[in-house]
Amino acid sequence: MYEKRIVLFTLFALNLVEQPAPEVTIEQGIVSGKINEDGTIFEYMGIPYATTSSETRFQAPLPPPKWDGVFKAVDEHHSCPQMMFIGVVGSEDCLKINVYVPAQAKKPLPVMVYIHGGAFILGSGGKLLYAPDYLVNKDVIVVTFNYRLGALGFVCLGIKEAPGNAGLKDQIAALRWVKKNIAAFGGDPDNVTLFGESAGGTSTSVLLASETTVGLFNRVIIQSGSSTSNWSVNRKPIWVASLLAKVIGHDTEDPHEIYKVLSKLPYKELVSLKPIKPLGMFFDTLLLHLPCVEKSLPGEEAVLTDLPYNLLKHKPKNIPVIYGSNSKEGLFLTSAENDTTLEERNRRYLFASDLEFHNEHEALATAARVRNFYFGEERVSHKNIKSLAKIYTDLYFEFPAAIESDLLVKHSNATVYNYFFDYSGKRNVLKQRMGYGNESGACHADDLFYLFKPRIWPFSVNEEDGKMIEWMTGMWTNFAKYGDPTPKAADIPVKWVPSTKNNSRYLYINNPMEMGPVPNPESYSLWKDIYDKYRRLDLSFYL
Repeated sequence: MYEKRIVLFTLFALNLVEQPAPEVTIEQGIVSGKINEDGTIFEYMGIPYATTSSETRFQAPLPPPKWDGVFKAVDEHHSCPQMMFIGVVGSEDCLKINVYVPAQAKKPLPVMVYIHGGAFILGSGGKLLYAPDYLVNKDVIVVTFNYRLGALGFVCLGIKEAPGNAGLKDQIAALRWVKKNIAAFGGDPDNVTLFGESAGGTSTSVLLASETTVGLFNRVIIQSGSSTSNWSVNRKPIWVASLLAKVIGHDTEDPHEIYKVLSKLPYKELVSLKPIKPLGMFFDTLLLHLPCVEKSLPGEEAVLTDLPYNLLKHKPKNIPVIYGSNSKEGLFLTSAENDTTLEERNRRYLFASDLEFHNEHEALATAARVRNFYFGEERVSHKNIKSLAKIYTDLYFEFPAAIESDLLVKHSNATVYNYFFDYSGKRNVLKQRMGYGNESGACHADDLFYLFKPRIWPFSVNEEDGKMIEWMTGMWTNFAKYGDPTPKAADIPVKWVPSTKNNSRYLYINNPMEMGPVPNPESYSLWKDIYDKYRRLDLSFYL
């Protein structure tokens, strides 16, 4: 009996000791990782894919470091600086990448590179939210990473010291690192699928539009984000940066003066700045830090030289894309509303400033049309806050994804799949946290818990949710492998058919799943008509 206990204790103790994963030789040196708890995944976490510091703040990242000996890639707790309830967490030299490799699968393997969300101000690629077990267990390599956030990633001054889009340039550096090094981990550098959700979905869409990413990925999945949405591009980048400087007593819109002020701040102070962005007349996001259209500067590689809409229309990439959104995205955003903001909505437009009108009469008439569609004769209030949530859903997520996919179908040879995630299960975590647990459908980010196995949500999976996890991860990894989410041999209950120039087809992801037309055709027609007439395409406004 005593010997049996010793054996059991020894086995238990061995499980607590990190078992090393095979060493991998990349251009920077030798990397070792660890094997996950059940022995199915080799994990290489915290590898530096580029470098940045206070000296290169607001600029493109520099090449990654090299090392002698063996780099132990076992640190899963790393992030770029961001403001949390406990204060600023993360360090400025934060450009780290994580590679998760199935232990037994036949190489070379398809690669899925994920860009995390978080409104461009929060998040990391770590396992707290993005543990990739469900995906990796379907024989793909999953890569996650950090990129600079907030002011550090998205101050855009149009000068050489701060040209803009440093965070997006980090993402491109990560993709270039994957292209160069993933074969050493058993991945196929010519079969890379880029995917992301929310700000990560918008980033993915921007990178799809950008001319700098040719050859870096072969397929794309864009979840709850779009580069054609009203919150994808900073329309007044120097003014936004001036708000940061103003907090610490510098009232200027001179880009060189702003740079002098912000570049000298310790990064924790910079990240802690909380300027107030005036609400204004438009239904604009209150987010400060967003991608920008960059000025042409000698020696600088620009991510965006034009509006994404123009790039996707005139210079599209002919690669397969999945676009989708959740049925009730806006429930998440109404949590920030209060009596004051709701009352102010009654005195302002219910559309964003990415529209331009010939005169005020047109603007007022369009505003009345939108207000009547969503609220009828009622004033905006807590009583009809779900109608406000519907505007957020339609204007910020559902319509932009639909119109962007229409754009690619019309102007490229890309195969385009559309989905509408409407499933409500026990893992719809955001909807529950927002106080809408009894509401049908899916809130913003609810889909993530059916793709990832986050450490923050360690609860057991019931049978229905397990089925949805199997379907979602099956379709996503099939797309990464074959460019088709539902090939003949797939154990998926419906054939996902791509959209065509004359027919938008959507997979309604629920239980049961089914194909159908564009969701909410009335609101789609409303916004399509408005944007077809008034979409702001004049680049000088952004520069």
